[in-house]
Amino acid sequence: MENNQEVLLRVEHLCQFFGSTKAVNDVSFDVKKGEVFGLVGESGCGKTTTGRSIIKLYDITSGNIYFKGIRIGAGLMSYRVAIREAKKSFKEKAKTADAASRSALKSERDRIIHEQKKQMKAAKYDRKHCDKEYAEQQVALVKGKYLPLISAARGEKQRTLRSEYRNELRKAKKARLVTKIQMIFQDPSASLDPRLTVREIISEGLIIQGEKNKELINQKVDEMLETVGLVREHAGRYQHEFSGGQRQRIGIARSVIMQPELIIADEPVSALDVSIQAQVINLLNDLREHLGLTVLFIAHDLSVVKYFSDRIGVMYFGEMVELASSDELFLNPLHPYTRSLLSAIPLPDPEYEKKRKRITYNPLAEHDYSVDKPTMREIKPEHFVKCNQAEYEKYLAQLK
Repeated sequence: MENNQEVLLRVEHLCQFFGSTKAVNDVSFDVKKGEVFGLVGESGCGKTTTGRSIIKLYDITSGNIYFKGIRIGAGLMSYRVAIREAKKSFKEKAKTADAASRSALKSERDRIIHEQKKQMKAAKYDRKHCDKEYAEQQVALVKGKYLPLISAARGEKQRTLRSEYRNELRKAKKARLVTKIQMIFQDPSASLDPRLTVREIISEGLIIQGEKNKELINQKVDEMLETVGLVREHAGRYQHEFSGGQRQRIGIARSVIMQPELIIADEPVSALDVSIQAQVINLLNDLREHLGLTVLFIAHDLSVVKYFSDRIGVMYFGEMVELASSDELFLNPLHPYTRSLLSAIPLPDPEYEKKRKRITYNPLAEHDYSVDKPTMREIKPEHFVKCNQAEYEKYLAQLK
């Protein structure tokens, strides 16, 4: 998955379990700076859970999440499993081993346990202190910017700079790395507080961040409303006074005003009419270009995803089964589930629709993983498929 582009978000072996339910199981992918990464799959496949885990609405069960090279999420289950397996393996092998072999086995067990506990301690530290360290970095940047200017200034200019410095320093101390990731939720009606005005909804993040200048807050809110295609007069209204498309624009404004680097768009158009869907997608495209945003776009409408995304990851039953560029995935779908999804896309062509054949995906019939287990393998550059060795060879033959 290497590319000249900087990797903004890296997800490694993400697992999110709720009791015995494996909502997301061993999912890995990168999102490069400035791109739109599409995450598709049927309802219940774990797309939204993946997005919510990345933004830390859930404490992940296992795996690692890196944002801007800093680990913001770390699960502990894999370390505990490794310790349990090491103890179990020692117990079984020690039954038939002599004294010398038992001593060697014990040393190996202790080494594994020590290493896993060390990694667990590092994971706990990163999970707890990533925001604190980021705030310290932001404080250092603010001091580096303002202190030389204050020293060089005199009179009224110095007083103005001191006031700006105190304001920026207060915000820097409250800064959290995760605020550079914002989420647009699927249902705008449910995600907007009905008791708050539009101005209060959009400005809430700025206030939590530490901004106290009401004039500046109102100015930013008005600018953001115009940016998303609304007018300043809408700021005093409540969410029930707007249509579904307008509510979603308010949700987008609430996210973008925080100046994020990554937007997680969780099916932002699925609850909207088709004509409004196009408007919202075009708005996201414009914001991406003008503000340099990176987008993780979660959807199940493959036509929309193909138009909007640079790369696409296909999820099934909590697992990533195929990952490729948008054009490559539609040109050479290899995994049977991907082919099944693509066969379900309707086209406004009666003749085509008469001949279109739906492909049904039956994992029990398609795969034999009783002996050779599947892993994510690179079939061709930047095209990954979850398969075992026999399937890998078959896919290579197909491409040839």
